[in-house]
Amino acid sequence: MWCTASPNDMNEAKRLALYIIQQLPINEFYEEFRGRYSENFNIETDLQRIGVVNQTTQLASDTQAISDFLKQTMMAHYNLNNETIAERFADTRDTLCYATNDNQTAVREMLHTTADLAIVVGGNNSSNTSHLVEMCEAVLPTFFIDSATKIISKNEIAHTNWKTKEEMILNRFLPERENVSILITSGASCPDAVVERVIEKIKSFYN
Repeated sequence: MWCTASPNDMNEAKRLALYIIQQLPINEFYEEFRGRYSENFNIETDLQRIGVVNQTTQLASDTQAISDFLKQTMMAHYNLNNETIAERFADTRDTLCYATNDNQTAVREMLHTTADLAIVVGGNNSSNTSHLVEMCEAVLPTFFIDSATKIISKNEIAHTNWKTKEEMILNRFLPERENVSILITSGASCPDAVVERVIEKIKSFYN
């Protein structure tokens, strides 16, 4: 049996927890999560033992937060500890794609360094690349491109909005000084050669 509450939404995970601890009427579950549980799913028995898995391109930090929250919910509801939690909660942390997880971890660490801007290289339709853009945008001016050709000149770049997928020309994307610190990363499936060409293009603007 399976049931999903959107793995990118802590609010829905909290709603699911209220059904687990029986603080919401059973019948409301079937309406609220309509289309997201398997045939013959029984809330009274099938939520007594759970695990959390995720789409491989989801942010690892979001998945981990939801997993930790539901784990604590099961521990509190069934009076379990770290030694006995396996009776009710499966450790499924390794379901995240290793390449995706490694990229997100690396970018999270890189964002602790000092930089003027970030450039993320990857396909416009790549979910894992979009998440890297999202992470960088929270900290730095960030530009999302799929090739070195999108760096038109030292002054112009064809940047893609990761939410709308709209491409736009942005001016003066590089600071007007000789010493510039740039964080460059790429999606899990982006070829190294594409990233190298982006680096070479940027280097050509400086002595």
